[in-house]
Amino acid sequence: MDLENSNISWTCLEEKIFLDFPYLQLVERLCKNNNASSDKDPSRFYAIKSRDWCNIIPITEEGKVVIIRQFRAGTLTHSFEFPGGVVESSDADIQATALREMIEETGYEPVGTAKCRLLGSSHPNPALQDNKVHSLIVGPVKKVRGQALDPNEDIEVLEIAPTELMTWIKSGKLSHALMLVSLFHLFMDSKEGASLLSRELKY
Repeated sequence: MDLENSNISWTCLEEKIFLDFPYLQLVERLCKNNNASSDKDPSRFYAIKSRDWCNIIPITEEGKVVIIRQFRAGTLTHSFEFPGGVVESSDADIQATALREMIEETGYEPVGTAKCRLLGSSHPNPALQDNKVHSLIVGPVKKVRGQALDPNEDIEVLEIAPTELMTWIKSGKLSHALMLVSLFHLFMDSKEGASLLSRELKY
Protein backbone atom coordinates (compact mmCIF):
# COMPACT_ATOMS: atom_id res chain seq x y z
CA MET A 1 0.00 0.00 0.00
CA ASP A 2 1.47 3.35 -1.06
CA LEU A 3 0.54 5.71 1.75
CA GLU A 4 2.43 8.66 0.31
CA ASN A 5 0.61 8.68 -3.05
CA SER A 6 -3.00 8.18 -2.09
CA ASN A 7 -5.87 9.07 -4.42
CA ILE A 8 -7.68 10.69 -1.49
CA SER A 9 -7.45 14.44 -1.95
CA TRP A 10 -9.43 17.18 -0.19
CA THR A 11 -9.13 20.96 -0.11
CA CYS A 12 -10.35 23.26 2.66
CA LEU A 13 -12.17 26.11 0.91
CA GLU A 14 -13.32 28.10 3.91
CA GLU A 15 -12.99 28.15 7.70
CA LYS A 16 -15.32 29.94 10.09
CA ILE A 17 -14.72 30.36 13.84
CA PHE A 18 -17.81 29.75 15.97
CA LEU A 19 -16.31 29.82 19.47
CA ASP A 20 -12.94 31.24 20.49
CA PHE A 21 -11.48 30.27 23.87
CA PRO A 22 -7.96 30.84 25.27
CA TYR A 23 -6.76 27.32 24.40
CA LEU A 24 -9.09 26.17 21.64
CA GLN A 25 -11.39 27.25 18.84
CA LEU A 26 -14.51 25.55 17.48
CA VAL A 27 -14.54 25.97 13.70
CA GLU A 28 -16.65 25.03 10.70
CA ARG A 29 -14.68 23.95 7.65
CA LEU A 30 -16.02 23.83 4.10
CA CYS A 31 -14.05 21.10 2.30
CA LYS A 32 -14.15 19.76 -1.23
CA ASN A 33 -13.35 16.24 -2.36
CA ASN A 34 -11.08 16.82 -5.37
CA ASN A 35 -12.02 13.43 -6.83
CA ALA A 36 -15.77 14.11 -6.73
CA SER A 37 -17.73 15.45 -9.69
CA SER A 38 -17.59 19.20 -10.14
CA ASP A 39 -21.30 19.61 -9.50
CA LYS A 40 -21.15 18.01 -6.05
CA ASP A 41 -21.48 20.47 -3.18
CA PRO A 42 -18.57 20.81 -0.72
CA SER A 43 -18.91 19.10 2.65
CA ARG A 44 -19.16 20.88 5.99
CA PHE A 45 -17.09 19.60 8.91
CA TYR A 46 -16.73 20.80 12.48
CA ALA A 47 -13.38 20.73 14.21
CA ILE A 48 -11.51 21.87 17.29
CA LYS A 49 -8.31 23.84 16.77
CA SER A 50 -5.99 23.62 19.75
CA ARG A 51 -2.41 24.10 20.82
CA ASP A 52 -0.33 20.96 21.20
CA TRP A 53 -0.32 19.09 24.51
CA CYS A 54 2.40 17.13 26.26
CA ASN A 55 2.70 14.70 29.15
CA ILE A 56 5.72 13.27 30.87
CA ILE A 57 6.48 10.03 32.73
CA PRO A 58 8.68 10.90 35.75
CA ILE A 59 10.80 8.11 37.26
CA THR A 60 12.23 8.53 40.77
CA GLU A 61 15.68 7.50 41.98
CA GLU A 62 14.05 4.39 43.48
CA GLY A 63 12.46 3.45 40.15
CA LYS A 64 8.91 4.52 41.07
CA VAL A 65 6.57 6.23 38.60
CA VAL A 66 5.12 9.60 39.61
CA ILE A 67 1.36 9.71 38.95
CA ILE A 68 -1.13 12.50 39.57
CA ARG A 69 -4.83 12.28 40.37
CA GLN A 70 -7.05 15.19 39.44
CA PHE A 71 -10.67 16.13 38.73
CA ARG A 72 -11.77 16.22 35.09
CA ALA A 73 -14.88 18.19 34.13
CA GLY A 74 -15.52 16.12 31.00
CA THR A 75 -16.25 12.91 32.90
CA LEU A 76 -16.99 14.60 36.25
CA THR A 77 -14.63 12.10 37.85
CA HIS A 78 -11.06 11.96 39.09
CA SER A 79 -8.46 10.73 36.60
CA PHE A 80 -5.05 9.13 37.13
CA GLU A 81 -2.54 10.71 34.76
CA PHE A 82 1.06 11.66 34.13
CA PRO A 83 1.89 15.35 34.61
CA GLY A 84 1.34 17.48 31.53
CA GLY A 85 -0.38 20.41 29.92
CA VAL A 86 -0.63 22.81 27.02
CA VAL A 87 2.45 23.77 25.01
CA GLU A 88 2.71 27.53 25.39
CA SER A 89 4.11 29.74 22.65
CA SER A 90 6.55 31.16 25.20
CA ASP A 91 8.07 27.72 25.94
CA ALA A 92 11.49 27.08 24.43
CA ASP A 93 10.48 23.60 23.29
CA ILE A 94 8.28 20.61 24.19
CA GLN A 95 10.77 19.39 26.78
CA ALA A 96 10.64 22.75 28.55
CA THR A 97 6.84 22.56 28.62
CA ALA A 98 6.80 19.03 30.03
CA LEU A 99 9.34 19.77 32.77
CA ARG A 100 7.57 23.00 33.73
CA GLU A 101 4.24 21.22 34.05
CA MET A 102 5.81 18.39 36.06
CA ILE A 103 7.46 20.77 38.52
CA GLU A 104 4.30 22.88 38.95
CA GLU A 105 1.94 19.93 39.38
CA THR A 106 4.11 17.64 41.51
CA GLY A 107 7.01 19.57 43.05
CA TYR A 108 9.38 16.95 41.57
CA GLU A 109 12.47 18.06 39.65
CA PRO A 110 15.20 16.29 37.66
CA VAL A 111 18.24 15.54 39.82
CA GLY A 112 21.85 14.55 39.26
CA THR A 113 22.50 13.31 35.74
CA ALA A 114 18.78 13.19 34.88
CA LYS A 115 17.80 12.68 31.25
CA CYS A 116 14.62 13.82 29.55
CA ARG A 117 13.62 12.66 26.09
CA LEU A 118 10.70 12.48 23.70
CA LEU A 119 9.09 9.05 23.34
CA GLY A 120 6.71 9.91 20.52
CA SER A 121 3.89 12.10 19.27
CA SER A 122 0.36 11.38 18.11
CA HIS A 123 -2.93 13.02 17.12
CA PRO A 124 -5.48 12.74 19.98
CA ASN A 125 -8.49 12.62 17.65
CA PRO A 126 -7.96 13.44 13.94
CA ALA A 127 -11.71 13.37 13.30
CA LEU A 128 -12.27 16.44 15.46
CA GLN A 129 -8.92 17.96 16.49
CA ASP A 130 -5.89 19.35 14.67
CA ASN A 131 -3.31 19.21 17.47
CA LYS A 132 -0.75 16.69 18.65
CA VAL A 133 0.11 15.22 22.04
CA HIS A 134 3.78 14.65 22.81
CA SER A 135 4.90 11.96 25.28
CA LEU A 136 8.17 12.25 27.20
CA ILE A 137 10.04 10.46 29.98
CA VAL A 138 12.44 11.87 32.57
CA GLY A 139 14.53 10.44 35.37
CA PRO A 140 15.70 10.42 37.95
CA VAL A 141 13.43 12.94 39.64
CA LYS A 142 12.98 13.89 43.29
CA LYS A 143 10.47 15.85 45.36
CA VAL A 144 12.21 19.16 46.13
CA ARG A 145 9.44 21.74 46.51
CA GLY A 146 5.72 22.25 46.99
CA GLN A 147 3.19 22.32 44.18
CA ALA A 148 2.46 25.55 42.27
CA LEU A 149 -1.11 24.89 41.13
CA ASP A 150 -3.55 27.05 39.21
CA PRO A 151 -6.64 28.24 41.17
CA ASN A 152 -8.86 25.54 39.59
CA GLU A 153 -6.36 22.69 40.06
CA ASP A 154 -6.57 20.18 42.90
CA ILE A 155 -3.90 17.53 42.31
CA GLU A 156 -2.84 14.57 44.42
CA VAL A 157 0.65 13.13 43.76
CA LEU A 158 1.50 9.44 44.13
CA GLU A 159 4.49 7.17 43.53
CA ILE A 160 3.76 3.67 42.27
CA ALA A 161 5.82 0.70 41.10
CA PRO A 162 5.97 0.18 37.30
CA THR A 163 4.38 -3.27 37.71
CA GLU A 164 1.40 -1.61 39.39
CA LEU A 165 0.72 0.33 36.20
CA MET A 166 -0.27 -2.88 34.40
CA THR A 167 -2.69 -3.74 37.19
CA TRP A 168 -4.21 -0.28 36.98
CA ILE A 169 -4.64 -0.56 33.21
CA LYS A 170 -6.25 -4.01 33.35
CA SER A 171 -8.64 -2.93 36.10
CA GLY A 172 -9.58 0.31 34.32
CA LYS A 173 -8.18 2.45 37.11
CA LEU A 174 -5.87 4.11 34.58
CA SER A 175 -8.19 4.76 31.64
CA HIS A 176 -7.07 8.11 30.20
CA ALA A 177 -6.41 7.34 26.52
CA LEU A 178 -3.52 9.79 26.16
CA MET A 179 -1.75 8.29 29.15
CA LEU A 180 -2.15 4.83 27.61
CA VAL A 181 -0.64 6.18 24.39
CA SER A 182 2.36 7.44 26.39
CA LEU A 183 2.84 3.97 27.85
CA PHE A 184 2.53 2.49 24.36
CA HIS A 185 5.32 4.81 23.15
CA LEU A 186 7.40 3.73 26.14
CA PHE A 187 6.69 0.07 25.42
CA MET A 188 7.64 0.41 21.75
CA ASP A 189 10.78 2.27 22.79
CA SER A 190 12.08 -0.95 24.35
CA LYS A 191 13.63 -3.84 22.42
CA GLU A 192 10.98 -6.18 23.74
CA GLY A 193 8.16 -3.97 22.61
CA ALA A 194 9.64 -3.24 19.20
CA SER A 195 10.08 -6.95 18.53
CA LEU A 196 6.40 -7.64 19.24
CA LEU A 197 5.22 -6.46 15.83
CA SER A 198 7.67 -8.78 14.10
CA ARG A 199 5.87 -11.77 15.59
CA GLU A 200 2.69 -13.43 14.48
CA LEU A 201 -0.30 -11.83 16.17
CA LYS A 202 -2.99 -14.26 17.35
CA TYR A 203 -6.56 -13.69 18.45
